[in-house]
Amino acid sequence: MVHLVNIPSNPPGWSAGKWGEWYPDILGKDGKLTTDVPKPYWQSGWLKQHDRLMAEVAAMPGRIPLVISGDLHAIAEGRMRRSGALDFGKNPVVVILSGPLGTGDRGWPSAFRGIGATPSTHLTMVEDLKPIEENGFILADFTRDAITVRYFRFSYHTQSPDVIDTLEPFRVTELKRP
Repeated sequence: MVHLVNIPSNPPGWSAGKWGEWYPDILGKDGKLTTDVPKPYWQSGWLKQHDRLMAEVAAMPGRIPLVISGDLHAIAEGRMRRSGALDFGKNPVVVILSGPLGTGDRGWPSAFRGIGATPSTHLTMVEDLKPIEENGFILADFTRDAITVRYFRFSYHTQSPDVIDTLEPFRVTELKRP
């Protein structure tokens, strides 16, 4: 097996302060993520499991450390360089938010939470593509030595679904195997 992609339902890297996320962050009164206030119902084991998983992803020899998820209703790409005390600087975990194809106007996290996808305070994330709250999707092409990810946007307000097959990517990222 050459490539291994991790696809959890709850994306690592970013948070909207929701109780079921990996991180202890919650939306503060100032509209920013904080850990100064305890998050109701949140369990510390979630963060421990996150850190164990990210450590294993970063430690895979000869593989691209890649995680793709779509639950935050955004399109994004980042590199997780640190999680808590764990340092992934030598082999950052690439995290991609794959985008939603059909989120409506009120379905964006910023519309009902007051905050879009934001890096957790528990992490150091380099946001190569900051989260975009637009409908879209990715296509990933796998070859022996690389994974090429193409990012697409789609607006149901201005485009017919018929154009989805002819969309051009607005971003292309090539990830090379170490």
